[in-house]
Amino acid sequence: MGDWHQAEEHAERAELLLARGRGAEAEAEIRRAIEIDPVRGEWHAALAMVLESVGRLEEALASMRQATVLLPEDVRPLASSAELSLRLDRAEEALQHAERAIEFPDAEEQIHAVRIAALHRLDRFEDAELAYFLAQQTFEEMPSCLVAMGDLQADQSEFDRASWCYREAMRQAPSMPRLRARIASILTATGKPERALQLHMAELRENPASIESLLACGRILVRLNRHPEAVDRFRRVLEVEPAHLEAHWELGLTALSLGRFDEARVEFEIARRLDPDMPFIRRRLAEALLGCGEVDRARIQLEEAVDRLQPEEPFEETFHLADLLLKVDSTRSALVLFERLAAEQPEDLPVLRRLAVARYRMGDRAGGIAISRRLLRMDPKCLRSMHNLSVAAMEEERFMSAFIWAKKGLAEDPLDPGLRRLRSRLWTRLAWTWSLGLPRLVAATAARMLRRLRRPRQND
Repeated sequence: MGDWHQAEEHAERAELLLARGRGAEAEAEIRRAIEIDPVRGEWHAALAMVLESVGRLEEALASMRQATVLLPEDVRPLASSAELSLRLDRAEEALQHAERAIEFPDAEEQIHAVRIAALHRLDRFEDAELAYFLAQQTFEEMPSCLVAMGDLQADQSEFDRASWCYREAMRQAPSMPRLRARIASILTATGKPERALQLHMAELRENPASIESLLACGRILVRLNRHPEAVDRFRRVLEVEPAHLEAHWELGLTALSLGRFDEARVEFEIARRLDPDMPFIRRRLAEALLGCGEVDRARIQLEEAVDRLQPEEPFEETFHLADLLLKVDSTRSALVLFERLAAEQPEDLPVLRRLAVARYRMGDRAGGIAISRRLLRMDPKCLRSMHNLSVAAMEEERFMSAFIWAKKGLAEDPLDPGLRRLRSRLWTRLAWTWSLGLPRLVAATAARMLRRLRRPRQND
């Protein structure tokens, strides 16, 4: 009996400590209670709550699973296991727990929402909608299910339906967190950033330390070209959480867009230290380094980015990486990427233009000429292709062809500085060639005449 009372005291102390935010001490107390009586399922559930409060979700889920075994008639451990599994992005496991919990007559509306969300993450959209309609038959008000259904509709770009779900959830449960943020995301997606910003600001008035709202506000302010205010929001995130990866990333992007390359370099270097595997971090850092004039360091970052290139990477990002490689004279790597992009999208003019440049730089003059001619068939007014063809002809000493391409380009744009410089180079080259060639021609002619004079006359 004494041990039982001692275990209860440990559990009560753990509850008080958790309420005061002293998670480590609460964990120690509840573990002492479990050591005394390991078959008390509610104490395993309490341990899971403590572990969840300190962000140790894997351990929390393991403890909650133990609670479900020890409390087979209680729906709450099952519901909590489903929610934890969903937070850990284990949609299949969350669905299994949720479907078991729904069989209980006292299952709450929240568990139906977890079921809808799990089916959504598994891309079983029709099943998720069916789960929503089944919940509708059980509950008159179901704000959590409405939010889950709104997330599903938003993911499918059904913004009007998603907006209705969120607004109805707000009507049913005005105090539910982050509803304004969800509505704001719909407004942003539908081209109404000013109204979205107002909702995020309202959210921040209620919760000034909301990292999600601060980040969302900052991104909208960047979109509205209100950069100083955006930087202020991102820095407020760092006041709450100094090692917040997304805040450093957004600050770096904002500084990069404003041409503050040294600030961008610092932010991207911090982001890289926080997460070395973060997508696109090396190429953004390389952009900042290029802006600071550190070409060699930028080249190292870009070559690492090539080594980490993913097959499913967006076309635009691969193009951007290849373009940066050209800027740091890593032409061989750039050529491989542009060849791949040209195979994927053979009609993309910017890709073909840079592919031509890469081939010329690699000494493949014939390949560069072929791409330039192909570009002109697609865009007869492409000045860059005319310029490249003129340069290639000049290097092969086909001066007439070089003049023709330069003349065609200047007919399209008489003030183009590149073509005007090229025309001057052509005249200079011709003059130089002529000045060197004339004496040789005179000497050769004189030599032939002397040979004729010295040739012995044949006897008649």
